[in-house]
Amino acid sequence: MLETVPVEELLQAMQSVTHDFEDDNGASRVEVVRAAERVIRHAQAVMLEQIEALYQEQAKMNGLFDRNPLLQVAGEVSLARKVAPTTACNQVGVALQVAKLPSVAAALREGVVSEPTVRAIANATAGLSKDDLVVFDAEIAPKLGGLTPRRAGQLAERIVISLDPELAAETAEKHRKDVRVDLIAHAHGLATLAFQGKAEQLTAVHEALRARAVGKRLETDDETTSVDQLMVDALVERVTGAHQSSDVTVEVGLVMDVATFLGTADNPVELIGHGPIAPAVADEILGHAHRIFYRRLVTDPITHTLVARDERRRRFDGPLAQFIRARDRYRCRQPGCDCRIKDLDHVRQYAIGGLTKDTNGQGVCKMSHIFKHLPGWRVTTNPADGSITWTTPTGHTYLSKVPTYGPLVA
Repeated sequence: MLETVPVEELLQAMQSVTHDFEDDNGASRVEVVRAAERVIRHAQAVMLEQIEALYQEQAKMNGLFDRNPLLQVAGEVSLARKVAPTTACNQVGVALQVAKLPSVAAALREGVVSEPTVRAIANATAGLSKDDLVVFDAEIAPKLGGLTPRRAGQLAERIVISLDPELAAETAEKHRKDVRVDLIAHAHGLATLAFQGKAEQLTAVHEALRARAVGKRLETDDETTSVDQLMVDALVERVTGAHQSSDVTVEVGLVMDVATFLGTADNPVELIGHGPIAPAVADEILGHAHRIFYRRLVTDPITHTLVARDERRRRFDGPLAQFIRARDRYRCRQPGCDCRIKDLDHVRQYAIGGLTKDTNGQGVCKMSHIFKHLPGWRVTTNPADGSITWTTPTGHTYLSKVPTYGPLVA
């Protein structure tokens, strides 16, 4: 069976495959896919092990350098993996929890379960005592094979509730207070408005929207518009108070090159905060200009960056703040982070002479802002091209180039 083959042998087998796959009706291709998945899971297990070991080393140094080991490790992982700080923090938490569950860790290393499955188990067991974790690990070990992340999470929750009902109640109470609304940008001028809240409340919202949509469809006898579209229309109308969903009032930013601005070309247009859109989509947005206020920003034809502004003040606000957010494409400037900007930060601190100007400003998320000010971290700008260099306590450096609009977008 594939599950018993050591990962080293899988790697060698994958590298040595040279025969014609068509001879066995694709069976060998499937075996390579299965082997590759096992290698990925093994690598993810190794990554968690190294993160946990790094945390333990940093924890020993904590008393000497007054550092928060969790934040230090999360910062290093965030930049090393080029992922958002919150993603790195979550991974550090998973690594620390999985280290306490040897059977679960072994299952990931051997490719029996996936990383999302392990993450679901780790999240469900956070807070269990050392003794309860031993019991939990032994109880779930024979059931790990074939578990999906959802089933693993549900099984883990059941075991946790049976082991420590009080902890389960406290955890549920804390999580039910963790409510939020997020706007997630997609291609083609689309977005997802994601709600997280109490299940009974959001279920009621969903049912009310669906009932309204079905009712409207029956009233108008409209078979061409989907129920989902009618549900979105009902949500927009109820939340904004608009009579029709197309009548919303909002301001958007459209970034385009000179030729598109003048109407002599149909190059991609940037919908600020969302990404590139086709000129036809931009025309549709502009067609609602009686309700949607828009700003057209023209890019430099050479560098494809926005024109700089020089404002001398303590806080980044007004036109300067708007410019920095637009220049940084509304995304955190920490290399690898794609979170929305929450803070406008002085690269060189204001207290030590840093000026409040666009060349000394950057948009960052909350966690990246925290990382930047941790002991041993250094962030500097390159006056020649406006890029920003992040240097971590381990000596690794990461470059954040000035975001561009148009054909130079990386």
